[in-house]
Amino acid sequence: MIVRMPRYLKKTRIIAAVIFLLLLISVGIKLGIVIGIDKWLTASLGNNSFSLGDTIMTIVSALGSPLATFIYAVVIAGLLYFSNLRIPAIWVLATYISGLAIGEILKVAVGRARPTGHLASGYAFPSNHALTTFIVITIIFVLILPNLSSSRLQIWFGWGTATFGLLLLEAVIYLQDHYLSDVIAGATLGIVWVTLWVWLYEKYARTLHDKIPALKYDAV
Repeated sequence: MIVRMPRYLKKTRIIAAVIFLLLLISVGIKLGIVIGIDKWLTASLGNNSFSLGDTIMTIVSALGSPLATFIYAVVIAGLLYFSNLRIPAIWVLATYISGLAIGEILKVAVGRARPTGHLASGYAFPSNHALTTFIVITIIFVLILPNLSSSRLQIWFGWGTATFGLLLLEAVIYLQDHYLSDVIAGATLGIVWVTLWVWLYEKYARTLHDKIPALKYDAV
């Protein structure tokens, strides 16, 4: 299958799910140690900001915004679609859009305020920047890296996307858009969400291929 679960993600998704659930519970009940670490780290980064750092982190944040990551998802889906891989293309967009929707539902359900002084409206937990960025990164690890012909390119591309993801987490904390727990929750939810949709793909992609005449010549 074009979309398949890498072996290392089978364990990673369990760890990510546990971390996300622990953070969800901790933030929900306002656990003192988690809230304390969040506020301390946000204040520390805010007190040590500098102009070049502000510029770099603003650029990274923009490149990892929900709008930017949606464009990445559309580009990936478009390339797949025009390569007669329409089921994987649909899978990419469905995974991304449903993940963003789940993030918005959780934001409202948890109702956590953003760090003090942040001007944007909306809630903080989980971070949509982290969620959508790690949805795209995990899609890359599931769909693109295994199909690259060069192992060296796989390594460089994999490390590059992972490094950007970590830098994005730092950027939104540095800019005081989110707390540490918000971004870790967003990242882990992104990983878990993609692996859930990989399972759905493995279970139902062949059925869609066989039952929809327009898709019968597509690879799955």
